[in-house]
Amino acid sequence: MMRQLYIAIALATSVLAERTVTFVWDVTPDADSYTLYVNGAPVVSTTETQITVQIPDAKTNANVTASNIAGESEPSATLSVPPAPTIPKGFRISKIVRTTTATPK
Repeated sequence: MMRQLYIAIALATSVLAERTVTFVWDVTPDADSYTLYVNGAPVVSTTETQITVQIPDAKTNANVTASNIAGESEPSATLSVPPAPTIPKGFRISKIVRTTTATPK
C-alpha cells in the first residue's frame, strides 16, 4: 500500500536586491522533493527546503508542493510578494530586509 503524502507548509520569503527572492518552507515528512510555483507555473524542483529565484517586478504569488512516489501534494498556502518599489532618480537601495510568512488555514 502506497503512503499518501500530505503537506503543511509555512512558506516564507526574503526579498533581496533586484527581485531575487529566497523562499523557505518547512520539511514535510516522507517528501522526496518540492516544487516551487510562481504565478501558477512550476519554476524549480528541489530536495532542499530553501530556494533563491528571480521573480517578475509585478506582484507575484508563490506556493510549494511536496512530492514522493505516491504523487504530488496539494499546494501550500499562497504567498504574495508585492511589486518592487519605484526608486526615485538619484537614489539606490543598499539593502532590503523583509520577511513574510503565510501559514495554512
